Amino acid sequence: MSSPLLQFATCADERQARTVLFGANTQGAGFSESARGKSGEPRSLFSADFVREADNESPSLTESLADGASVFDAGNLALHGLPVEAQMARARARFLEVFQRGQRAVALGGDHLLKYAAFSAVSAAFEDCGIVYLDAHPDCALEERLFFGSILHHAWQLPHVRPDRTSLLALRQVNAREREGLRHWKPGIVHALEFCERGLPAVLESLVAQLGPVRRVFVSVDLDGLAPHEVPAVEAPYPGGPTLREILVVLRALAERYELVGMDISEFIPEVDPVKLTALAAARLAKEFALLPPPRNQR
Repeated sequence: MSSPLLQFATCADERQARTVLFGANTQGAGFSESARGKSGEPRSLFSADFVREADNESPSLTESLADGASVFDAGNLALHGLPVEAQMARARARFLEVFQRGQRAVALGGDHLLKYAAFSAVSAAFEDCGIVYLDAHPDCALEERLFFGSILHHAWQLPHVRPDRTSLLALRQVNAREREGLRHWKPGIVHALEFCERGLPAVLESLVAQLGPVRRVFVSVDLDGLAPHEVPAVEAPYPGGPTLREILVVLRALAERYELVGMDISEFIPEVDPVKLTALAAARLAKEFALLPPPRNQR
């Protein structure tokens, strides 16, 4: 049985698309100590397909009434049964292919291995790309093994992915190992409370300052970075995150200033999303991001 494609994405030719969407069900980064941890239990539903199906049940335009004529859905990467290194290599190659054609990539995962694959491709394709890392957790434990809690520790060792060009957005749950990683690497941080304490304009100012003099930005989304009342079906939910509306405003503002080269969306668990609220939030995030315009100086 073939996987569904996102009906919103109506571009018929990948090479003519502005944005290329693909699914990448990477598995192997491990699970957190949270109650949602499912170590050893295979995911019965592929996240990208579940997101597509939820949106296809009631197809819609973006909030600004834009359609998906510039978006191509390339389907899913064939990753099932592959070892971790092969999964990451295949996802990295797909990101890199899209980047090298000058297109925007949107990948629906999958676990945190997808993030490392994306960062590896970013490092290979661009020397001046910042990272906005939306996540409740910093994922920067100083450990040699590559797992969900050390993704950024390993990414910051890539040639062109730098902590001083990274902003951890909506950070609010940190363990002792990750605190050590933060002290070592010293990335930019926008804490979740800053959205209400300082407001969106100040949050945007902090993001720009933390990203530094970059022309491009890649956005990495762990859905637990958002408010859990809007995206409850995640592996490690934690209260107090920003709303989807606030993140969409942030993305629009970033698009005014930077070339947004891509996004990954990960850590969605369809099995605990009976009303498909998280799936619809992920679909909206992907669609709105896919249609964001180039920065003002490129129009």
